[in-house]
Amino acid sequence: MPLTAARRGALLANVAAQLLVPALAARFGAPRAGTWRSDAAALAGTLADGTLADGIAALAALNPDGHMFRPICRDIILPAADALRRRYDPTEFDQTERLAKVWQLRMCLLSLDDAEVPGSGEPASMNTALTLSGALDMPSVEHGVALRFFDRAGWDVCDVPSHGAEEARDSAHDRTFDVAWISIEPGAQEADIRATVEGLRRASRNAAILVLGGGLPGQVPGDASALALDGFTGSAIEAAVISETALRLRRAGLRD
Repeated sequence: MPLTAARRGALLANVAAQLLVPALAARFGAPRAGTWRSDAAALAGTLADGTLADGIAALAALNPDGHMFRPICRDIILPAADALRRRYDPTEFDQTERLAKVWQLRMCLLSLDDAEVPGSGEPASMNTALTLSGALDMPSVEHGVALRFFDRAGWDVCDVPSHGAEEARDSAHDRTFDVAWISIEPGAQEADIRATVEGLRRASRNAAILVLGGGLPGQVPGDASALALDGFTGSAIEAAVISETALRLRRAGLRD
């Protein structure tokens, strides 16, 4: 006698409960019961204030096998950097404490495993990027996040240190890059950004180089052309995605 729809559904549910769910939990870990947002917000609020060892350990516990890299960047690392930026007056003479905490957040970021980074045996990247931080002291946490997402997307990246506009021009002249990425820092003057962008274009070995930028939401004007940029994003997490999309459109002849 054929099974009724109700009986068939009950059997499938039983198989899922007894076999499938336990197998998935054993492989990927049991899902958190709706506490991720609150746990992430709590850790973001304290990550820069505890010890570096405690911060790294707390992130590692949330990131088994590197599968939570993106959510941790989105919900912990970047909010922690934003909270830190709001806490300190950038015009104060002594920035020692702030810079120490920025460094700690960057070390926490570097400690994170990422399951989606291409392996050593995979083909070399077809895309190249020259990245430049606009910070006056040390590269921001957001710049570090952008670099990690270029890395996970398989880009070949040459990163230039802060105060490196001249070095960036030399690099663009000496080597062909598909994209130049500028992390725009709070307080950056539009005229200075335009001068950096235009200098990179003039020096670039690749006449069709795309110059893109990113920073904080609402930090840059709605029209990227006001900064002489080909585009920008307010999320460091989207750096590689925006760059790859713009490059694909350029290569397809859909973008000037």
